[in-house]
Amino acid sequence: MIGGIKHVVIHQGKDPEFLRLFKTLKAEISKNEPGNVYYDLYRSRKDPLTYVVTERYRDEAAWKAHQNSPYGKTLFPQMRALMSIEVEYYDSVEL
Repeated sequence: MIGGIKHVVIHQGKDPEFLRLFKTLKAEISKNEPGNVYYDLYRSRKDPLTYVVTERYRDEAAWKAHQNSPYGKTLFPQMRALMSIEVEYYDSVEL
């Protein structure tokens, strides 16, 4: 398994557009990525512009397929343009 957690802060007033794009991305992942275990979004209770994205893939190949997907190439830049902060991924540790 490979996965990650990403912390993002959205520009003021851009959260409706971010949520629309995330919903579109999640639908595409569900339809096209059998190696995706989950792809979820959480909103901070203290700051409504702060989100955490969690994702997990069955293996490295599934994660790479996600990164190189045609819909990702369109949606990722649109989503990043709405973010004021994007923190790097953290990979899970196999124990």
